[in-house]
Amino acid sequence: MTKLESNWLTEGIFDYEYKKYVLMAYLQHIDSQFTANRLYPHLPELKMHFDSCISFRDSQNALKTSFPKNVTGIDQKSWSLVYEDTIQEDSYLSELNYILDFAIPSFSRKLTEGNDRFSEVGENIRISPVGIVPLRIEEGYLFFFHTFKSMITIFQYQLALYNERKERYLKTVFIDSVRLGLGNSVAQIKIDLARKNKSLPNPATYIVESKYDYPLQETLLPVVQRLMVEQMNVA
Repeated sequence: MTKLESNWLTEGIFDYEYKKYVLMAYLQHIDSQFTANRLYPHLPELKMHFDSCISFRDSQNALKTSFPKNVTGIDQKSWSLVYEDTIQEDSYLSELNYILDFAIPSFSRKLTEGNDRFSEVGENIRISPVGIVPLRIEEGYLFFFHTFKSMITIFQYQLALYNERKERYLKTVFIDSVRLGLGNSVAQIKIDLARKNKSLPNPATYIVESKYDYPLQETLLPVVQRLMVEQMNVA
């Protein structure tokens, strides 16, 4: 299963064994993607599913605490009253709890693995300025250097406002892929871009070099976007 719908928990056949099968099939697909170092969009999706399950669990707990409780005795070790809930779980809520008990740690483990892989990619790449860094670095270009092809893939970037997770993020637009060679150095490519785009006469430009051949769109680009935001030290 390559896609897990956002409402997978409550829609369709509501049965613990069936939901477990659906979730395990999805996580098996995530395993194959992580093994191939394809982190996006799978990592944000895992976070969304994990947060949804936690929200379900929190809503249940809030519902329980809102109902009155009966005093059933006294705990003689702590000398505190012992209560029992007056609300009784129906079969639907019991089944939902079984599913959540399986889903939450499963998402958590896979999310941890994805975040570890994300950090590992960050440790294996180097981001270096091309030429003099201007005072304004919130907008410019990213050059992704493909070692084995002697190619540069160019993205224009701009620091944007907040995304759906209320985080600053880097918005990128693909510009071109250019082969390096005599008379077409990294520095010359930067000069040519400045000539073509008069709105960025002295653009902040960074070259990204990776020790490994990670997928560009699914891994390198999103990792660099995050690292660049951190480098800009913006809140």
